[in-house]
Amino acid sequence: MDYKDYLAGNSKTNFWFRAKVDLIEILLQKYIENHSKKLKILSLGAGTGEELYSLNKFGEVYVTDIEKKALKLIPKDLYKERKICDACNISYPDEFFELVVAFDVFEHIKDDKKAISEVYRVLKKNGFLIFSVPAFQFIYSSHDKAVEHKRRYSKKDLKSLFKEFKDPYFNYWNFTLFLPLVISRLIKKYSKPKVENPITNPIIDSVLYNILKTENFWFKKKIKTPPGISIFGVCRKP
Repeated sequence: MDYKDYLAGNSKTNFWFRAKVDLIEILLQKYIENHSKKLKILSLGAGTGEELYSLNKFGEVYVTDIEKKALKLIPKDLYKERKICDACNISYPDEFFELVVAFDVFEHIKDDKKAISEVYRVLKKNGFLIFSVPAFQFIYSSHDKAVEHKRRYSKKDLKSLFKEFKDPYFNYWNFTLFLPLVISRLIKKYSKPKVENPITNPIIDSVLYNILKTENFWFKKKIKTPPGISIFGVCRKP
């Protein structure tokens, strides 16, 4: 979770973050399950680290972020090492990791091409990158500004950015709620920057969680999804 979302009152029990962690686990099991050994894993821009519980099932986790206060929130038993680190200058040797994850990270970085080249550098051959980014620049809104997003992405953007990687797979997420979220974001497009408030009604939260839980099944079956608010991607270093 982004530290600014945390400060706005969001928590790992929020429907969005719970469903996102579920999806991350699905992607890990689908792409990483054939590895017999424990992996060296980098969580780039880990934020408050909700996905680390899942990552620890697959190996030793190294966490980095530029926000010191966010890193301090992560329990010590969830990582082997943590570093305050710029994604454009990852302080690890070449070909150090078998897996890098970067969930909602690249949109925060001015030079995202440099960050991706750094990920490529620290990945071992045949290593995987699993990531997510916000989709569609036309719905860039006050929320994006508040959490300091530089941009949102299209699949075309991603194909260009990850052209050095092999077997890229990109799929939209949160497509069921796409239309109402687009309308909401467009209405607030030119509003004062503000992080969206968390949903506090447990019934609504439960309904929304189950909607996204159903969407996660599409990823499990690798079914192409309609346009959504986010894009998840998986690619491999040749």
